[in-house]
Amino acid sequence: MTTPVPAKSESLPVYERRDIPADQQHLRTMTELKSQRLKPAPGQEPVAFVRVYRRGHGWGNFPLYDPAAAAKMRPLSAKQQAARTARRTCPKCGTVRDHVVYGRCGPCQVQEQQERQALQARTCWKCGRVSLAPFRRGQEEQDRCTPCWVLRQLQKQFEAERLAVWRRTCPGRDCNVVTATDDEIAAVRADSTNRVGWVPRWCPPCAERDARERTEQQRAREESQRQAEEHRRRRVTELVDWAQTLVDDPTVAILDSETTGLEEDARIVDLAVYSMGGDVLLDTLIDPGVPIPAESTDIHGITNQMTTGAPSFTDVLPRLTEVLEGRRCLIYNKSFDVGRLRHELTVHHQQAGVSDPAAAAAAWISRQNFEDVMLPYSEWFGDWSDFWGNYAWQPLYGGDHRALSDCRAVVGLLKGMARRVHAETA
Repeated sequence: MTTPVPAKSESLPVYERRDIPADQQHLRTMTELKSQRLKPAPGQEPVAFVRVYRRGHGWGNFPLYDPAAAAKMRPLSAKQQAARTARRTCPKCGTVRDHVVYGRCGPCQVQEQQERQALQARTCWKCGRVSLAPFRRGQEEQDRCTPCWVLRQLQKQFEAERLAVWRRTCPGRDCNVVTATDDEIAAVRADSTNRVGWVPRWCPPCAERDARERTEQQRAREESQRQAEEHRRRRVTELVDWAQTLVDDPTVAILDSETTGLEEDARIVDLAVYSMGGDVLLDTLIDPGVPIPAESTDIHGITNQMTTGAPSFTDVLPRLTEVLEGRRCLIYNKSFDVGRLRHELTVHHQQAGVSDPAAAAAAWISRQNFEDVMLPYSEWFGDWSDFWGNYAWQPLYGGDHRALSDCRAVVGLLKGMARRVHAETA
């Protein structure tokens, strides 16, 4: 903690440590006085300030006092003196320093650094071999031992020879025909106007074969692209026919639910079943039996007060089973909604005392004819994702995150797919 400085001391000079005048070199800070067992006498004013950097505190101005006017501190006890000496003793060389030693004293740190540098100068970085003497400085491979240096020279010679052969030889596959001389290569490389450098020459047979193969590869790419486009057109037609079949069947049902979250144990708070013919087969809020998180309410707008007094899933289950009986049921993102239905059915059968509630829930799910809409629609939409290696899933637009509204949005989506094929074929 910095000692308060009197207001009249604000006019005192502030020095950098290196700029303290010669006639004031004897001045000391409070820390330096303390190291000499001194402290400012009562009423003693600072003579100047010194600007010092303290680790963790940054730069600051600290008062300087005249040690001749300072008062003596009480002598240290034997225990305090021993502790003070221990803090200032280097654990490596045992020398008692005039400051606290952290880890190693300065001379020992310098010595350790010199020893590391000397060891590094005698160590081959390639194989790790330690020599008795430092490697010669100034040579090409100054940090390698002699065996590694010789090996490197042989490798460089082999690489140079292989590069020379590559420049002289036809680059055709399995071709060893020499198509240029070293003098021709040297002349081209020495030409300052040539920005490309030397390019190996092809022999006539290899050049003809390479041109033929490039033409065949281009033709194969074009054919593959044509087949992919044809497959895409056929697939889009199939998907639109699928959508048209659903739109033309008024008995097809669309199911949607809103939940307390996205977790595996999320509960249903809103459930709707809507027919393709425009009939509302089921539309009800459901009391989930647990609080609805605020972040879920922000999405679908359903609060705990709205579900208070609403029927439970057990109350709605008979009606849900009845309206789904024998119908094709469409769900946008089937895996999520079926997962929530499975959890609700499991809880229902647990409360009913069924011995295997999970099996009973699976049996109910297996009797339904659920179909997903999101995956076919995303494929029809055609937003390919290189990251996923498939078509990107598309969000359901047109609804307001309420079950019945989202069911109607699915109907509009399917009708849009069906209308698109009519426009393309007209």
